[in-house]
Order: sequence, then C-alpha cells, then structure tokens
Amino acid sequence: MHSHTSAHPRPDFITNAQQTFALTVVSLTGAQWEGNVREVSLPGEQGRFGVMARHTPMLSTLREGMILIYPETSEPPFQLYVSGGFVEVQPTHVTVLADLALRSEDQDKARAEVARNAANSPMATSFTDDAYAQTHTELMHRFGASPRAKP
Repeated sequence: MHSHTSAHPRPDFITNAQQTFALTVVSLTGAQWEGNVREVSLPGEQGRFGVMARHTPMLSTLREGMILIYPETSEPPFQLYVSGGFVEVQPTHVTVLADLALRSEDQDKARAEVARNAANSPMATSFTDDAYAQTHTELMHRFGASPRAKP
C-alpha cells in the first residue's frame, strides 16, 4: 500500500497552537493565581492585548481591569481583577505583578473589595496626601521621570 505524505508541512504556528505556558499573578498580598494556560488577555495601558505560548519577550504596564485567563483545559476563561501593575512576558512564562488583585466575575464587586482591603491596610494610614506627594516627587526626581497626578 502506498503511503502519502503531504508536500506541504504544517506551519509551526499551527503545529504549536495547542501549547501552554506558565502564568503567575502576584499582588502585594501574595500569589493570586499560578498554573498553565492556553492564553491570557491583559488590560494594557495602550489597550487590551493577548499572550499565547512562545510570545516575544516584553515588559508592559497594566491599567485597572480584568485579566482573562484561559486555562490549560478547554474550560471557559475566568476573570481576575487587577488595579494596575506590570507584566513580564517570556516565551514559556508570564508574570503579572499587580498592585492589588482579586478573582471575581464582577468587576464592580472586585473593585469594591480591593478598595475595602486597601482602606483597611496599614499602608492606608501611613501616607497622608502630602507625604504621598513628597515621596512621589522624590522618586520621580531620582529616576528622572516627570511627576504625575495622584491616581
């Protein structure tokens, strides 16, 4: 019997489409989520962007919003609220460093919970507006950046 092989091999992006990568989401209170995923969609400062396995390395800032996490299995994606932060993307892993993070399907509930936790934090009473402004100005001067308004 004659064996037929295709003269056109499948492109790498199709062959590797099912690959997964490690995702870690860490906030000030510790690890919020760790595991292998198929894809993650993030709220970047310039708009949402998606990451899949073998993505080009990059660093980006995150704005407040929901991270959509597509688990390794074929389960539907779930959401993780972040109040902002940074993301480091490598071909085999992605690390999110969030100011505050909470798993929730409801962004308003998540935002309220994060605000409640932040208000009860020891850090909440550590800085007055004047102390915040002074510290922010000193840091910006030290790192050569221009000051911005308090969030």
